[in-house]
Amino acid sequence: MAVGSRQWAVGSVGFLLFALCLLPSVFGAAPPALIDDFEDQSANKVSGRSSTYVMAPSRSLAVKVTEGTHGGAKALMIKYDKKDKGGPYDSGGWCGYYTLVKSGPRMFDATMYQALTFWVKGAAGDENFVIGLADKHWDEVGDSVKSEEIGKYLPSGKLTTEWQKATVPLSAFMLEKKELASIAVCFEGSVFPGGAGKGTVYVDDMLFE
Repeated sequence: MAVGSRQWAVGSVGFLLFALCLLPSVFGAAPPALIDDFEDQSANKVSGRSSTYVMAPSRSLAVKVTEGTHGGAKALMIKYDKKDKGGPYDSGGWCGYYTLVKSGPRMFDATMYQALTFWVKGAAGDENFVIGLADKHWDEVGDSVKSEEIGKYLPSGKLTTEWQKATVPLSAFMLEKKELASIAVCFEGSVFPGGAGKGTVYVDDMLFE
């Protein structure tokens, strides 16, 4: 190969690498993935089912409401009553809400996203919870990896009676981002004084961004 040909080849490779580096800035980050806007009564936006989970004596209830929503016609209202005594190990049981992002055996690939975001407010403003994420492993054992208390991810540092956007980095969870199975709102006893807590929270417009 002539010297000129070698220079052309090297220059072409260099240009290709430069172009690949520019791709994220040209095309931007992945568009947000809407998990649920709570407008529909059946499945979420990735065709997964949603419900509460409970272990007596703790209780929780989740319903879609039309008053005081953040966006659209409906929002999710979750009522919780976390006990501190009774149930397994006399720890008061547990309660929360979950939504599946897997579809049958196929898991949700969140490798393109940096955070789970949603809008949230409390009925009184002193509520508390943590977010649980489950990948394939944690889904198989029926549990999830928990975030820190929700206030860490809110602009005001705590739940109030006004809507705030929660931004929970996926880096807060030690799990496999390409195999996510579920998202949960968990009312853990550790986030309440004395281990017991009761209240109502509202959630709307949940996305991966």
